[in-house]
Amino acid sequence: MKFLAHLESFFSEQARLKPGNRLLVAFSGGLDSTALLWGLREIAAKMRIGLHAVHVDHRFDGDSQRRANEACHLATKLGVEITAIRCRGSSESSPGESQEAAARRIRYDILEAQRQRLQATFTATAHHADDQIETLLIRLLYGTGIEGLAGIRAVKGKLVRPLLSWRRSELAQIVAQADLKPVTDPTNYRLDVPRNRLRHLVWPRLLDAEPALPARLLNLAATAHRTRQALAEKVGRALEIQSTSNGLVIRQQDLMSLPRELWPHALSLLHREAGVPYPPGTTAQRDLLRQINEGGRVGCDCGAGWRWESSGDLLRLCRQAPRPLAFAYTLEVPGECEIPELALRLRLRRGSVASWMFRHSSRRVGLCLPIEPGDHVIVRSRRTGDRVRPLGCAYSRRLKEVLIDRRIPRWDRGQIPLLEVNSQLAWVPGVTIDDTFRVGEETQAWIAELEPI
Repeated sequence: MKFLAHLESFFSEQARLKPGNRLLVAFSGGLDSTALLWGLREIAAKMRIGLHAVHVDHRFDGDSQRRANEACHLATKLGVEITAIRCRGSSESSPGESQEAAARRIRYDILEAQRQRLQATFTATAHHADDQIETLLIRLLYGTGIEGLAGIRAVKGKLVRPLLSWRRSELAQIVAQADLKPVTDPTNYRLDVPRNRLRHLVWPRLLDAEPALPARLLNLAATAHRTRQALAEKVGRALEIQSTSNGLVIRQQDLMSLPRELWPHALSLLHREAGVPYPPGTTAQRDLLRQINEGGRVGCDCGAGWRWESSGDLLRLCRQAPRPLAFAYTLEVPGECEIPELALRLRLRRGSVASWMFRHSSRRVGLCLPIEPGDHVIVRSRRTGDRVRPLGCAYSRRLKEVLIDRRIPRWDRGQIPLLEVNSQLAWVPGVTIDDTFRVGEETQAWIAELEPI
């Protein structure tokens, strides 16, 4: 069957699944997701993959619980385990957010949480070619560019849409041939929803006037997608993106060297690479460009809880987070202590002097410390007024100046655990040791080591 061969090909080539992997399926019980779940059930044994369906009940009307029950019954009939999750309803919307936008945000958050809980490789949704067409029309209606014209992507991180080349009418035939009765959702016919108005009132008239319009729109999306990919490759090579645990970092000069016409594409690419759900708006782009041109420190919100920040010539796109908490832990030596704020453990022990102690290492160091077993040292975060005498320096300096000189990004400076001995900084990991405590002719030294928890 062509449909099953398509699914096998998709999960073998575009969103690769290996034997033993699990796939999460968003399952409303409607026609589209029923076709998808049936097809995946048919190929699961051959591909040796596990399936798990998730139904999200948004409680938009009093009949939603019945539909959830029907969806669970249908998934069980197909032999697929299902989890049904009931939302709190309209109370979960944010100020200024439409009910539909809130539902979409909440649904994807739930699906991702379930994917992680079940350790599934991907989450599959049943978006199809008609959804692609409607998306393009809506974006054209409200204004868009190449990014918007590229439409829905088949693979977006851990989210996959294997049915984008299939029309709704084709999926209806598949469900009918499988003798399945999908769940009907009356909220799909509410004309106060823009997509529903387009689907039921505008699209039929457009189709009557121009029967070839679906193929042309899908071809437009495919062309825009190829253009976006070519731009992404060109921009990606120019920017040398460095991924971080909280986003990404690029050189400011690399961004500024791009032609201004490529800026929107560059920022959209960077947002996708960082995992931001939406590209930056026009206002955020203008604000970022203005701040860079002014030459000062960049601090620009770009929506969805993300922010651009600068440090020297570096630009970081990151999630906004609360300021790191100050910490201080007392350690009896020899011994170890955990630093939960940084997910690190510091260990301090005696050991023989070795050659590695005379080479730079960000995770371990040999120190000549004026302490004995049973004494105490402190592991703490940076404080205002901290000073250190860098290795080889004849005098102490402000730690802030040392960090700037060593080009430690501003956002990393509060993430360094400092070793304090007798009220004096002894080690600034990844930066320097205090020259007072350097190892000389000794045969034994104190060894400080950092490791992940």
